Amino acid sequence: MWTLITRLPLPAELYPRDASGLSAQALTVIPIAGGLFGAIAALPAQLLSLALPPAVCAWIACGIYAALGWGLHLDGWSDMCDAIGSGKRGEDMRSVMKDPHTGSYGVVGVVVAISIRASLLSSIDPGMWVAVSSLAGGVGRLSCAAAAYIGRYPWDSGIARGIVRDFNGRYFILAIVAACPFLALSPPAALSGIAVACLAGGGLASWSNGIMGGANGDILGAAAVLGELLVLSICAV
Repeated sequence: MWTLITRLPLPAELYPRDASGLSAQALTVIPIAGGLFGAIAALPAQLLSLALPPAVCAWIACGIYAALGWGLHLDGWSDMCDAIGSGKRGEDMRSVMKDPHTGSYGVVGVVVAISIRASLLSSIDPGMWVAVSSLAGGVGRLSCAAAAYIGRYPWDSGIARGIVRDFNGRYFILAIVAACPFLALSPPAALSGIAVACLAGGGLASWSNGIMGGANGDILGAAAVLGELLVLSICAV
């Protein structure tokens, strides 16, 4: 899961020897991987805030975050925005998502997502950025797990096929348990974030099931972006 959501190298001795690729079981630890990644990516910007204006550092933080891995989720987010903007449904909508080119709606969607994240960060005390980014990155990615649990995958191929088809209730509960350590950072924000992230991911997958016939990898990525922005919003209140 770490090598999927980040571009940061993983020491060879930590990589599972029997790993055979993406699996539903791996998704259960996405809150842990996301929280650690969020903290690491926010650290440089928090240090820079000692010398530069917070607004500038907030944008730098988003740039670092996107470059080190958030871009994967943003890709799903932009594909979803293009699909919504196309006005299509069913397999035609999925075809728009699978198009490797990014359309105008996708570009706008990415700009809006990054802008919201930067604005939320700049409204928070820079000294809290590492903790807040860890909480948002970990708890927010529960949206991805919720989307996999609620989503259907009727297609015969695709990178998310095994994840969505095999992600059962037990795995979903394990993902929620994996998010519980973030209660130590801020119990109210973490508890609210867990509820909001699960509802957001489940709701997005349910919508996708109805309008497209299922939830693919782009929907899972979009759910991760939506969940993280919502949890970050809770932290900014």
